[in-house]
Amino acid sequence: MITKRTKIVATIGPASSSPKVIEALIRAGLNVARLNFSHGTYAERKEQIKTIRVIARKLNKSVAIMADLQGPKLRLGFLKGDRKIKKGESISLSINPLPDEIPMQFDLSPYVKKGERIFLNDGLVELKVKGVNKNTILTHAQNEGIISSNKGVNIPDTKIENHSFTQKDKKDLEFVLKEGVDFVALSFVRTADDLKAAKIIIEKSKKSVQIIAKIEKKEAVLNLEEIIKETDAVMVARGDLGIEIRGSQVPLVQQKIVNLARQFQKPVIVATQMLESMIHNPRPTRAEASDVAHAVLNEVDAVILSAETAAGAYPVEAVKMMNEIILSVEEHQQFKHFIQIDWRNIPPKQKPISAIVSSAANIAYRIGAKTVVIATTAGHSAKILASFRPEAKIIAIVHNDQVRNQLQMVWGVESFKIKGAKNYNIFWKEVISAIKKNKVAEKDDKVVIVSGSLIGVSGTTDTIKIVTI
Repeated sequence: MITKRTKIVATIGPASSSPKVIEALIRAGLNVARLNFSHGTYAERKEQIKTIRVIARKLNKSVAIMADLQGPKLRLGFLKGDRKIKKGESISLSINPLPDEIPMQFDLSPYVKKGERIFLNDGLVELKVKGVNKNTILTHAQNEGIISSNKGVNIPDTKIENHSFTQKDKKDLEFVLKEGVDFVALSFVRTADDLKAAKIIIEKSKKSVQIIAKIEKKEAVLNLEEIIKETDAVMVARGDLGIEIRGSQVPLVQQKIVNLARQFQKPVIVATQMLESMIHNPRPTRAEASDVAHAVLNEVDAVILSAETAAGAYPVEAVKMMNEIILSVEEHQQFKHFIQIDWRNIPPKQKPISAIVSSAANIAYRIGAKTVVIATTAGHSAKILASFRPEAKIIAIVHNDQVRNQLQMVWGVESFKIKGAKNYNIFWKEVISAIKKNKVAEKDDKVVIVSGSLIGVSGTTDTIKIVTI
């Protein structure tokens, strides 16, 4: 059976919350379920998490759950229906609006200056600031468009000194830690310091939840290296990023993030509008298919569907289409895995494990082994192995469900859970048995095995073996 290497993250929302649709999404190729905490109630989220776990067990599939925290997202207030904006129209924004003014959820008046830009509705409406009168911002519309309640507001020319991790995020994080998610995505990260508050809460909870830093601020682009070093994974959040910087720069910044994530051996995810037209249509545009294909050719770890599965008319079809595009690219003979990593930039502590797993990948290539099996306690060694993008299939042997779920975000990694055994020989007999049972390799196939001398102890990977099935 051919399995994809690039993973699919799909957002669960009104169009995809039912058990029937969630099961169809998993069968179609979903690896990670994203819960967007900008919307919904705790009761809804609790039910969704429960449903995902129950169905994953029913299908004997490993499915990770990502809680995407809102961060300090600026939004419009409540509007009665849609409001059409005309080019050249004078528009007033206020935290305490009069009947003809646009309501805001956050008072921007102390921060914006004359001539600065304000974007509404994900950048579709551009306003230019004329001045400020008390709590009211006076602007001119630069183009026509439509806005509605709670739409996003972006201020690429204005700097607000606030923290990326809000009180709402803190409350949401405490909730999802109790509910047992696998990843937490932090929005509007600007510097590595913005990760600290969430890290402290996670450490105190004694949960092994991993952090995904979303790159969507201009400041984050300037601090990429420090952020990627401190996070567990990184997301190219192209929606807000494309407003914070010029749209023409987004592809170059995306490539820079992918390259740096690869260099520091961290999973990288590409998000936003990948199959946007499938919100309303059963098939994507050719440009969208090419966008997904380019990400696969670039060997990112995962690609994301947002509104396509959360609120679209064709959520299951969107996952099927993304799965089909991924497989069509990965099966092509031009899809190769020759990744160059600058060893000078690998941290000294990480060089021994990097040397071992890259050697295993090279051995598999030289002897024609189709599979590398790696025993991993926390998933770290499997991630490092995947960062070298080997030709061989990667099978991770894990001891707990959360590590197995978290590896669903990592390129090319399939995983099996095996109960830990203190006896080295007994453990590897169970591993070989699992390989045969799951038809990972056939009789007479060569398999490269990477393990530690101490079973179940993290950080002891030191052995490579070649086994013939």
